[in-house]
Amino acid sequence: MRRVAYVILVIIGIFLLVMPLSVPRFKSDAPYSVLNTGPKGTSSFGVLLYHSGKVVPILFPYSGSDFSSKNGTLIVIAPDVGFSKREVDVLRSFLSSGGTLLLADNFNEGNALLKALGVPDRLSREPAISVTYNSSSAYPVTRALSPSLSRGVSYLVLHRPAAILNAQHPLAFTSNATLFNGTYGAVPIIDEIKYGKGMIILVSDPDVFTNALFRQNEPFLRDLVSYLPGKVFYIDEAHHRDLNPYSSGTIVIQRAVNRGDVFYYMLFVALLAFFIESGLASRLLFAALGLALGILERLFGTEEEGLEDVIRKLEERGYDGDKLKRLVEEIETGSKLGGAHGR
Repeated sequence: MRRVAYVILVIIGIFLLVMPLSVPRFKSDAPYSVLNTGPKGTSSFGVLLYHSGKVVPILFPYSGSDFSSKNGTLIVIAPDVGFSKREVDVLRSFLSSGGTLLLADNFNEGNALLKALGVPDRLSREPAISVTYNSSSAYPVTRALSPSLSRGVSYLVLHRPAAILNAQHPLAFTSNATLFNGTYGAVPIIDEIKYGKGMIILVSDPDVFTNALFRQNEPFLRDLVSYLPGKVFYIDEAHHRDLNPYSSGTIVIQRAVNRGDVFYYMLFVALLAFFIESGLASRLLFAALGLALGILERLFGTEEEGLEDVIRKLEERGYDGDKLKRLVEEIETGSKLGGAHGR
């Protein structure tokens, strides 16, 4: 039976070494979601935030406890679900207390949120068209960035950006070769808005944050994250219409056989079999038990009482001590049990 057990142990061990490894993960196909790893997702930007500070996903409508860090940054990218009055009140309190809102949008719910917050900035209904582009006219570029957002940045790649109307403190513009409202000229695309003790960073092109443009825009995004005052990042997923936070997938990793691991495991099983079959295991077990019993006897054992002590205690109860001693002597010499013959 032991041989069968050893064989089963070997089979189970090798199976665990070579079986595929399944790793669960959350996923989403919602555009601009940090859980979306496709071209329209922002998962690469999410990784950048993770390495820059603490990331807290917001998967459900805002409540008073969502934003525990008053100097944190709430990141809302292309929201296509409206904000309730309660959510606006929570956000207004967060900003007034020193929080930061990074709102990146062009033609979704951004304007409604700005209006509810009482901010004069607005996003244009039509895109600003630029003839300055890198590889395709669909992706115009600009170099008109503030010094704090242009360290190591060659250019910023855009995709159908809106123009920011009534900008208060612009941090970036399109190129001068931009057509908007029938005229050519640079228009604001990033604006900084003071709000109580906090501020709003308004970006008029959410595609800047997508995985499709991350490689080109990574230097800019790093500068932008560094520019944000708080390093606790609340990522809003609650206002993406197609997000299902309970949707999950599985990554299956096929593990190759490592001969070294198999050899050492076989050696371990062989040594275990020798240890058991040679009796070393039982000897070691009995030795350990003997040692434990010895320690327990020393700690909790009691000394045996002598004969004199027993007779003295019986005398205290009224027995005749001399008779007891003679009785003990007769038992020891065998005089009452057949003398020296021991019968």
